[in-house]
Amino acid sequence: MKVNDEFILDIKRLGINGEGIGYYNKLAIFVPNAIPGEGHNVRVTKVLNKMAFAESLEIKHQIKERQEPVCKYFNECGGCNTMHIQYETMCKFKRDMLIEALNRYAPKLNTRSFEIKDTIKSPLTLGYRNRSLLPLRGTDYKNVKTCMIKEGTNHLVDIDECLVHNEVINELNSKIIAIASKLKVSVSSSNKKDGILRFLSIRVNELNEALVTFIVTDEDDKLSTLVEETSKLEGVKGVYILLNNDFNQGNPLQGKLVHKFGEEYLVLTLNNIKYKLYPTTFFQLNLDQASTINEIVLKKLKLSRNEKVLDIYCGVGFISLYISHMAKEVIGIEYEKAAIKAAEDNAVLNKIRNTRFYCGDAAKVLESLVEKESFDSVVLDPPRTGLDDSMIKVLMNNNFKRIIYVSCNPATLAKNLDILSKKYNVNSIDVIDMFPETAHIESITTLTLK
Repeated sequence: MKVNDEFILDIKRLGINGEGIGYYNKLAIFVPNAIPGEGHNVRVTKVLNKMAFAESLEIKHQIKERQEPVCKYFNECGGCNTMHIQYETMCKFKRDMLIEALNRYAPKLNTRSFEIKDTIKSPLTLGYRNRSLLPLRGTDYKNVKTCMIKEGTNHLVDIDECLVHNEVINELNSKIIAIASKLKVSVSSSNKKDGILRFLSIRVNELNEALVTFIVTDEDDKLSTLVEETSKLEGVKGVYILLNNDFNQGNPLQGKLVHKFGEEYLVLTLNNIKYKLYPTTFFQLNLDQASTINEIVLKKLKLSRNEKVLDIYCGVGFISLYISHMAKEVIGIEYEKAAIKAAEDNAVLNKIRNTRFYCGDAAKVLESLVEKESFDSVVLDPPRTGLDDSMIKVLMNNNFKRIIYVSCNPATLAKNLDILSKKYNVNSIDVIDMFPETAHIESITTLTLK
């Protein structure tokens, strides 16, 4: 096979980025916007040792579950990479994708020996994201544009709205860039420090109150006026600037955070628990499904108010505080100092007195704790990279009665379960659609000690 070869390809499954995957002489071929069950006439665009990539020239056989994407930027942006698939069908595919990952990366597991539940659908498929982080672009006429970064590239796509963002976010974005354009605030391009503005971030709570953050390279009079005018917009409770002129780092929300106007944080209430949210605070983006996660974790823990529970990678206490009323004590562990401070503040805010929070490397802190005291259950909510070797070692060296593993990456989950299943039974997996219109998969695995 070589570049520009053309042939008919049957699509068998979905990849982690929402692309269709077919096989040609046992070689996996990735085709954007192709759906399992379809046949496509494709042209090869890239060939590697173990896979190839192709573009669809024509759909020879189209499944009835294909639909027209509602977003006008679907083909340009690529962020909502499954919007061309009917929602019910995509939820079924997400469960299939999880099973595929388990079969591939956890060969010791028999996926038929435990329950993998149907995907829990999101009440909202559009407008569910409560936070935005959009790069900005300045035009030749000094107008400011909000953008998306095209999937898999560094190319900026001008947008005037994002359908998966909360509508209040879209409205504020539009008003703020109109003010910036009127003031002719300079915008810094991605490859050189030739302006002030870089990104615009907005987060909202369940009351649609907003916290606005400008990510900038420096300050000037025009930026000060922009900040002041933004603070007057309806719904805006606080405004920050974040100084970041490091163009090489991946996270724009790293830098010096300066509070300029209004409230310093938003209070978000979920399942009767209040959380303080600052501009850089990590919190679940889909509040309906965040509530579902909390409810499932609590149910699976089967607490009777006598248990000591560890919440590892606890963040701002999202799960810790919710489950605390049914536990004797909940101990949270998190690497980020700011998150631990927020978790402690949130415990005080909610008058919860049976929690402790520790900052540091999760495996080292856990190892130190289990030397001094015993714990009944563990909740894990690691980043996409999953559990590292040191954390798995501590889990395998102890006899926790129950482990609840919240995962946002089926591949790393499967690799971790392949090892953990030597000591712990996998009882069930709940699949949750946290990010509709995308191929991202959230899941909750329940394990018990053998």
